[in-house]
Amino acid sequence: MHPAVRKIGRQALLRVARTRPVARLLRFYENEGMVDPTALNVAAPAAHDNVERLRRELWDKFVSHFPPPAFEDLTEDLADDTLPSLDRPGVDLSTLTEDQRHWWQHGFLLKRGLIPDELVDAYREVRARLDKPHGWESTAPYLHISEIRDLGCYGPLSDKLEELIGEKMGMSLNLTGWLSTERNWHQDDYLNPPEVKGWYAAVWVALDTIDPDSGPFQFVPGSHRWPVLRRERVRMFLTPEERAHHDWPRKTERFLDELLEKEIAERGAAPQSFLGEKGDVLIWHSRLVHRGSPPKVPGTPRLSFIAHYTGKSHWPLDQRMARHGDGGYYFRGDIPLS
Repeated sequence: MHPAVRKIGRQALLRVARTRPVARLLRFYENEGMVDPTALNVAAPAAHDNVERLRRELWDKFVSHFPPPAFEDLTEDLADDTLPSLDRPGVDLSTLTEDQRHWWQHGFLLKRGLIPDELVDAYREVRARLDKPHGWESTAPYLHISEIRDLGCYGPLSDKLEELIGEKMGMSLNLTGWLSTERNWHQDDYLNPPEVKGWYAAVWVALDTIDPDSGPFQFVPGSHRWPVLRRERVRMFLTPEERAHHDWPRKTERFLDELLEKEIAERGAAPQSFLGEKGDVLIWHSRLVHRGSPPKVPGTPRLSFIAHYTGKSHWPLDQRMARHGDGGYYFRGDIPLS
């Protein structure tokens, strides 16, 4: 480790105590014993135009000297009482449903034929009119397209999510491409605001038989019990330009890809592929390590619908949750379709 990276002085920390995001960052540095006070001469926050300028100064003087992070540098233990009940220690398995036990043990749940053909067909008809293989640019097309709400808020699916997570879940994001995302191994938790803390799940709906050459969805069973990647810790290793980028999660791949490949290998874990049939649904845990695998034959269609869901009381927009008919829920917003 760089010789300057040792221990931060209390006074340096106090000088930024009123700038909450930076104070959190510096407390992490202090707790990990990673900075020497002689290496960090931080002016008072009031002397800076904005927090990002202070972050840039910290990066230039300090973080840029870090060696590449290790997996444990990016993870954090969360307090048990902040987690969904099935993620806490001491779960009485005798009280759980079969699906809850599978979720508790493996971090995913496969429900064959859960979505009726008529909902799949209606969505496919709308989606087929969009001549874009990667789908709508919006992350929330459900706000504009009723067929997406019909599919993503289907009552039995909504009920199953609540059974697994422990509270009503609102749809908050869609991925509508018909090609593999080719997004490499990651957990979803670090993409969320810190208060979400696992009150989150995602679903992958097969709209037709999935071709194994298309780059299937892959996941690592049981990896939801691994240390959890956290947003602040991961973003700390991005440059200021990368942090400001609208697609900053993609920028984290330059160090996360190798770390998670190594973690999978060292644990002797065996990734699985989801090769679903029309109407099949895979639900996965926010900490489950997963990816959109590279296609064996580039351009092979992968007809799927992906939706992410957040717990009602664990999202800043909880007051904007709406119910779709007599089915499930979604978060309202002002996100344009294009």
